[in-house]
Amino acid sequence: MKEARILAVLTGIALLIATVGCSATTPAEIIPTANIDATVEARAKALVAAQPTPTPVVVVKDVTPTPNIDAMVEARAKELIAAQPTPAPGVVVKEVTHTPATEPTIAPAPTGTSAPTNAPVPTNIPAPTHTPVPSEVIVPTAKPTRIPTATPSPNIGIPKYMDGVWLCTDTSAPLVDDLSTQQSENYRCSVTVEYTDEFAIVKSNGIPNHDYESGPGCCAGELEYEWRIPLKPELASSVTYAPVVGPVAISVNGVPFYGPEEGPGGDAVALHFEYFVEDRQPIIIGICGAHSAGTEFHYHFDGNCVHWHPEEEKKEWKDWDVDLLVKDEASPVIGFSFDGYPIYGPYGNDSNNTLKEMTSSYRLKAGKNGYDGIDDWEYVQGLGDLDECNGITSEVTGLNEPLYHYHASKTSGSGEIGFPYFILCYSGIPETSNIGQGDQGPAQGSQAPGSGTGTGNGAPGGKPECLPPNPPPGKDNYPPDWSDLIPCS
Repeated sequence: MKEARILAVLTGIALLIATVGCSATTPAEIIPTANIDATVEARAKALVAAQPTPTPVVVVKDVTPTPNIDAMVEARAKELIAAQPTPAPGVVVKEVTHTPATEPTIAPAPTGTSAPTNAPVPTNIPAPTHTPVPSEVIVPTAKPTRIPTATPSPNIGIPKYMDGVWLCTDTSAPLVDDLSTQQSENYRCSVTVEYTDEFAIVKSNGIPNHDYESGPGCCAGELEYEWRIPLKPELASSVTYAPVVGPVAISVNGVPFYGPEEGPGGDAVALHFEYFVEDRQPIIIGICGAHSAGTEFHYHFDGNCVHWHPEEEKKEWKDWDVDLLVKDEASPVIGFSFDGYPIYGPYGNDSNNTLKEMTSSYRLKAGKNGYDGIDDWEYVQGLGDLDECNGITSEVTGLNEPLYHYHASKTSGSGEIGFPYFILCYSGIPETSNIGQGDQGPAQGSQAPGSGTGTGNGAPGGKPECLPPNPPPGKDNYPPDWSDLIPCS
């Protein structure tokens, strides 16, 4: 019985080989994976029916999905024949393991094998619902292609009136000299600006972008400022008065703008234009309405020379005068108030959008001359073009809608000097972290004109910390109160 079964098996293998041999010369029928079981079953039954003696029915319990059944049958048949010493008829009952379609067994991808040129084109093959990726196939990494990307605009969120106005942001800023000393300082203005959602954070070294005169407060030096200028200023329900002394705003070159008063408590600009004689402490304002208090260089008025190029007019810095400004076009931005609103030069549009010199609305009180600082001035609404803080809402260059802004005024509506020169108060909400920066320490108080709360001779404003090598500009001798100073090294 055992021998008869072996003979039956061998006989079936021989018949299968014969069938395979026929199909080897003819392109194999491409059978959809779902019909493999039925096809194998049918062929097995056909083989059994063709035998003269009874043979077991071929039962294929499960078949591994494959794209070529004939090749698989031929290979397995050859293995079985090689294992037998003598051929014998019979049919093999093969049980193979079927891997579920959801987790197919994937052979490693062949390497170095060219694709067949005459491969039959399958038809009626259902689209796969999942394409497995061989875990051991190494996919060559293509050489990366550099895709040009648009450079994000650094101006996103920056107000148009602030965009591109900062000076000294690279090493092209010129070397500058203190004209009140004999040596060459060769300082260079330096400004860096970073933007957040709320502020322009301006870091500067306090050196201007032009030659300057420190004056009796000699000598200006490099400092470390960090100003925070609001990017979305809003008008407040009431004004906030700026400090009497110390920084109230900054220039586009990072140097602070000061309020009107000098150290002893007088109006520094009124003193400069000889409205009174300062008998408390020598104060001299130099080029561009600026000087130094110790190492802290700052402007009290003007500040427009930051946009001047003397070489273009064959002039020198000492030739600067505010009257050199172009009068038939709106002045550019020269700085920013601590509430975020820009400060323009003296020329701009009035409330009727007529281009003219913007005048302030302050005048000296009867019998006053500026000796007592801002207490000597009074605000008269409508006297000039600008409001109490020295601002106005009107059209400005580059914007489609009117903008509240300030002006550096050189003249008052009364015909006098243009007190408060930059600003006296904030129409918006000031960023208080800016207040009190610098060499002089915290600013001394804030007040409205005529309130009688001036600072007198509070913070030092004219006497230097050491004795400079030369007397103040225009003086043959040192002031008497400098006698206790140690010579500067």
